Amino acid sequence: LYIVLMGLFPPVLWMMLRQPNWTMVAAIVLWLVSRQTGWNLAAYPAGTWYFNPFCWQVLFVFGSWCALGGARQSMNIINPPVTLWFCIGYLILGLVMTMAGKFPDSFGALFPHWLYSTFNPNDKTNLAPYRFLHFVVIVIMVIRFVPKDWPGLEWKMFDPLIVCGQQSLAVFCVGVFLSFVGHFELSLSSGSLLTQIFVSVAGIAIMTTVAYYNLLSKKQDNPLKPPPVTP
Repeated sequence: LYIVLMGLFPPVLWMMLRQPNWTMVAAIVLWLVSRQTGWNLAAYPAGTWYFNPFCWQVLFVFGSWCALGGARQSMNIINPPVTLWFCIGYLILGLVMTMAGKFPDSFGALFPHWLYSTFNPNDKTNLAPYRFLHFVVIVIMVIRFVPKDWPGLEWKMFDPLIVCGQQSLAVFCVGVFLSFVGHFELSLSSGSLLTQIFVSVAGIAIMTTVAYYNLLSKKQDNPLKPPPVTP
């Protein structure tokens, strides 16, 4: 999915730079139409892609739209208190419905069927509307509480995140391999909470180490030019 979206991004970016709002509208329409009609790519040997690219592209385009000024143009929607309370309420609802799906017989049974069935089972393949809305809510919260010039972003504790972002391709490739290793480990073990925490922490540590190693290798391959000698 990531490779397909990156491959198709140049024409999307070309359109986004000229008509950002209409490009965003087109992405939303494609997402909704694909959900309605069941458009998807075929997968070998039989089936379809687990992450439908016709649907998941809307997140990719939305991120581009925000970065190219869409978020700044929407500040009159982001800043009002009613938006903040809606976001907080939706995040709480998302947490409650997720727990209801984890414990359907006990906790899930406490809610009306129409509410429970709206969120469960979780539709990842075609990017259910509540998943897209959840992403939008998180974006709004980050924009509202984490300004671009926030001094905290320069704290040393965020350096690993920054380096992983700078070396995203290497981290992504290693992460794909580690996902199989982690799944294999959890399949052979008890799958307990402690095991899951260990697998997650170990995977994050390995990807961070790879990111720092990649950064160091690039610096060694491209050493700084010596300053010019003044006569």
